[in-house]
Amino acid sequence: MKKYLLNFAVLMMATALFTACGDDDKDDVPQPKPVDVSEGMFVVGSGNSSSNIDGNLTYINYADGTSTTNAFKLANGMSLGKTANFALVYGQKLYIAVDGENTIWVCDKNTLRSIRRISTTDLLGTTLGISPRAMASYEGQVFFSCYGDKANGVVAAMDTINYKLTKTYTAGSYSDGIAIANDKLYVANSDYGMGMNPSITVHDLKTGATNELKGADITNPMQMMTVGGNAYFLDYGSYDSSWNQVGAGVRQISADGTVKRVVDGTAMGSDGKRIYTANAPYGGNGVNYLIYDTTTGQTKSWEPNDIFSPAAIAADPVSGDVFVISYTENPDTHYPAYNMPTYVNQYSADGTFKKRYVCGVGPISVVFNTGVKYE
Repeated sequence: MKKYLLNFAVLMMATALFTACGDDDKDDVPQPKPVDVSEGMFVVGSGNSSSNIDGNLTYINYADGTSTTNAFKLANGMSLGKTANFALVYGQKLYIAVDGENTIWVCDKNTLRSIRRISTTDLLGTTLGISPRAMASYEGQVFFSCYGDKANGVVAAMDTINYKLTKTYTAGSYSDGIAIANDKLYVANSDYGMGMNPSITVHDLKTGATNELKGADITNPMQMMTVGGNAYFLDYGSYDSSWNQVGAGVRQISADGTVKRVVDGTAMGSDGKRIYTANAPYGGNGVNYLIYDTTTGQTKSWEPNDIFSPAAIAADPVSGDVFVISYTENPDTHYPAYNMPTYVNQYSADGTFKKRYVCGVGPISVVFNTGVKYE
């Protein structure tokens, strides 16, 4: 019996020693770490309806420093359609909303080959599904806004596996930009700039509660985004009797629904911490560029070189590089050429010029080709 107990004790000691060595060996094996990466950017161009120019997609590839205009058409042998409006990257897919065709294209973000063409009028009906405008992602769904019957817009939630409608949310007059922050869906109801009934609709996605925000700082809300967990929107302001644009800028929406002005601008973009604006109001004199730090509340100006007329501004959330997209000059009128190709200037976060790219006609929105890799 004693010999048995002794052998058993030796066996257990050996087992413990082996296990300990195994754990040590396991700890010594390098574990892959997730790293945020950004490989390029997609620029959606609305085209130009008066010149019969369809919407377009430009892709800027960081790896080889090139831009490809009409990238969707090259990949699929067909046009995006009239008046493309917005793009969203979610997972390995790129979603493109085309207002004039009541369409959302679903593409492989790496090849740009079309996976599905979704008719928003088939999904929502011929009244509610007209004019898809903007998109956001949340818990395996893509949300998109539509003008609806114009007086009463709508936001639809669509499953990203079977592309079926999961829910609809009522909104206000001419629903446009949307953002999701802290489990709340924010919808910018622009009222088409008429100034009669602009608002922000807020849907709590967990409780189902709905609220509508109105006030002096909500006059023509358009673009929306989430920065640092808060919702922000770009308000185009209003126009005086001489058609001079006044009051355009970025507003922040607090958790309690309070709206406050944070920085002037007629175009905005963000790297996730800072909001960059180009402020070129219609009828104004010149343009200025501002940076609003959402963590400190401080604003400073900068001067990107060689921009004729800013159409859009964006900032890469991984590298921090800033991109300003500009119209070219019409050689005959010396005004911005809205029916001609545009260009993109790339700057480092400190404002140093890095590179210029060719871009398509009518640039209107930007989304970055970001993801996670393991090293």
